[in-house]
Amino acid sequence: MATTESVMTGDGPGAVPELIDAHTHVMRSEDHGREAFGYFLSRNPRSGHAAEPVAYGTVDELRGIMRSNGVSRSNILMFTWSGQYWRDGQYTLPDGQARGAAAEELRRRIVRRISDNNAWAQETTRENAEFSYFCGVDAVLMSEEQLLAEVEERLAHGALGVKIVPRDMRIRGDDPRLRPLFDWCARQGVPVLTEASGHAGAPSRPAYFEKALGEFPSLKIIFAHCGHNPVFGEGADAEVVDLAQRFAGVAADLSLRLLEVADGHVAPERVVEFVRGLGTDRVLYGSNYVLAELLQPDGDGSRPQATRTEASLAAFRALPFTADEAAAIASGNFRRITGLTG
Repeated sequence: MATTESVMTGDGPGAVPELIDAHTHVMRSEDHGREAFGYFLSRNPRSGHAAEPVAYGTVDELRGIMRSNGVSRSNILMFTWSGQYWRDGQYTLPDGQARGAAAEELRRRIVRRISDNNAWAQETTRENAEFSYFCGVDAVLMSEEQLLAEVEERLAHGALGVKIVPRDMRIRGDDPRLRPLFDWCARQGVPVLTEASGHAGAPSRPAYFEKALGEFPSLKIIFAHCGHNPVFGEGADAEVVDLAQRFAGVAADLSLRLLEVADGHVAPERVVEFVRGLGTDRVLYGSNYVLAELLQPDGDGSRPQATRTEASLAAFRALPFTADEAAAIASGNFRRITGLTG
């Protein structure tokens, strides 16, 4: 029976028996971290930012944070900004009859980059037992055959789920190119974690996934950032709650939203109320490392690189959940949804 007192009172990592970070972005190398900062996020001296990121997002960096803060496992969401590669690559294509062949070559190279990134995550998690991963796919640049072959290959060799980013693909959750993925994942019981946003014009509104959830009753969709509406609990956030009340496979993670608590914009009690409305058996702890670090305002160069991830952890530990609720959000729900047993 659940206790009624808060178990997240800042008493340290032992407040819950196990803590799994369901939402992290880990870079292959420091150069990959620089690419995330300077290219994907467009943060560089020309945009008024520092030349070097405050963190690179490497395995060693994240492992250090985990050990210092009592995080048992981190789940890597293998995201390749393939849509951005594709759109920027159009500027390099030749004129005339050679353009079509060059475009196809560009597409093939980007698809190979997606697969190579997944292979890196596969090998990284094989060598580091405290890490797991969701493989990334692009339903626009990958053919149906390529997409399903990639998912089948990675799930057969250790991936726990699939990651998609509608904003990067520039398609909505009801786009027919996603249907084969949803069909396969529903039949196999594999969760799909999608980037979500409530900003104006965002293709990743949770409501756009209603059609797929209705068509595939066993489909498991995890909405990143609990919907990520600009005003907490409204708009896209409310859409996630609505979908969760109607579809058994809907879940969400707390990445980025805990920073709203840490920064004093949302009261801890408001987050607890929202999570209980969504379902404490539907919500996962997540930090959004390393993108949370890369998106923070520039400091004076002396800021510890783990500031934002540690702020999320501290905010989570301060939320007045019951012991049972906290344990479910910290790790139990992730294990149940992904089937993780080790």
